[in-house]
Amino acid sequence: MFILPEDVIKILLAVLVGGGIGLERELHNKAAGFRTISLICIGATLFTIISIKFGGDRIASTIVSGVGFLGAGVIMRADGRVKGLTTASTIWVASALGMAIGSGHYTMAMLTGLAVIIVLWVFGRLDKWIDLNGSEARTYEMSCLLDEAKIDQLTHLFKQHGVYISRCNRFKQNDLMILHWETHARLKNHDFVAAKLFADPDLKELRF
Repeated sequence: MFILPEDVIKILLAVLVGGGIGLERELHNKAAGFRTISLICIGATLFTIISIKFGGDRIASTIVSGVGFLGAGVIMRADGRVKGLTTASTIWVASALGMAIGSGHYTMAMLTGLAVIIVLWVFGRLDKWIDLNGSEARTYEMSCLLDEAKIDQLTHLFKQHGVYISRCNRFKQNDLMILHWETHARLKNHDFVAAKLFADPDLKELRF
């Protein structure tokens, strides 16, 4: 099998497109960064070139299943949230770009690669703004000595700082009162209230 000049161009373009997307991921300290995304894009391009030369699509279907396996490996659940979905999606789209380059659809690959970088960069900042200013549900669990006045004090603290209470459950355990507060508020409001709760000497335990 001879290496054609067009094949070299495809590999170089895969380095450019994959490297551009990978650089954005690297700047944000993501698990799949510059080298990983570049290699995925280059690999998908090479597999597609080989698939075309051998006149079949079995290799292309293998790329899709293999990349799905890689993407699943970066998704995890931590701090009550599912994390890694964007990284998995980036891996998936990088392979698609590599397949587009390998099949000779250069303009489509370049435009799509640019769109991916815009989504990751611009939408990433928008996502942070939404997280900061949007409403987030949070459950606070705390324990303190039996004291009805303390419940009124905590209720006032939540309301004063814009944390809305949807439900409050209370339980008695020996001489302690266990409280479960289901709330929602802006992230910065949650953080402010959490700091106040941590500094409260009457609270024996606090989880959220």
